[in-house]
Amino acid sequence: MNIIELFEELKIDKSNILLFSAEDIIRIEKQVNVEKRINPEIDVNVANNLILALKEYRQELYFIVSNRILYNLFSKKNYSRNNFPSPQREYDSEKIQFFINQFLNDDLVLFFDQHLSQNKFDFINDIFDFKDCFPEDALFQLNKKLNGKLDAILVNLSQNNSQNMSAISYVEYRSFFVLLSYFSSIEMDNKIRSLVNIVSERYNANKLSDFYMTCISSMQGYVAYDHSLTEVLVSNREAVHSNSIESGSSGSSEGISGKTIFFIILALIKILVLFSKCSRH
Repeated sequence: MNIIELFEELKIDKSNILLFSAEDIIRIEKQVNVEKRINPEIDVNVANNLILALKEYRQELYFIVSNRILYNLFSKKNYSRNNFPSPQREYDSEKIQFFINQFLNDDLVLFFDQHLSQNKFDFINDIFDFKDCFPEDALFQLNKKLNGKLDAILVNLSQNNSQNMSAISYVEYRSFFVLLSYFSSIEMDNKIRSLVNIVSERYNANKLSDFYMTCISSMQGYVAYDHSLTEVLVSNREAVHSNSIESGSSGSSEGISGKTIFFIILALIKILVLFSKCSRH
């Protein structure tokens, strides 16, 4: 349990945090002490940290609890927008970083790890509107693990072992490449170029491969450090999309031609049968 989960457990009024008096905080502190006796899951350090946050970091705490995305992240809930005021447009990202680093960093890193292990990159993308609020160390660890997943793709595709493809199924997820965009760099661009070369070569050898078609389409989600690489990814996706349409049109035309020939032959047979009947009369 973290301080936001405890905040949720105590049902503290989000809207009035900034107006709390010294007496209000004493009342909450007494409430916390009662809850500690009732609920053994409440850690003493977490309880003390919540009181500390209310006393010393009220602005930062208010920013977290009044922000739907961040509150749901740390409380592990899924409240709708109706439960929150309009989000603050202006905030001191360095102060929020410090606050999260002091009280919530372990939970943030755990969130990243859990969703990376399940390849649920879209869940991480959803909270990255507030990337500037996250501690540098947590982002550094995430970047390192994302690079590891990208390296795994390159190794598996280089070996061209179809049995290992299930281990890198996320290469088909656009959300993976969108997440990589937040950490675009010269080094990551070079890895993406290597991936482009491998995938393009395989696709050109077999333009009917759904796997490589999807890979190329998904890679367009990466916004590169080098703008020219972004253009390559966009043009590759457009080429694949165009080839797919042409293949579909070609297949459709062939199907229509086959049906047309079938109906012509059927009509000729009927005419011949009718003609033979007329001849006998």
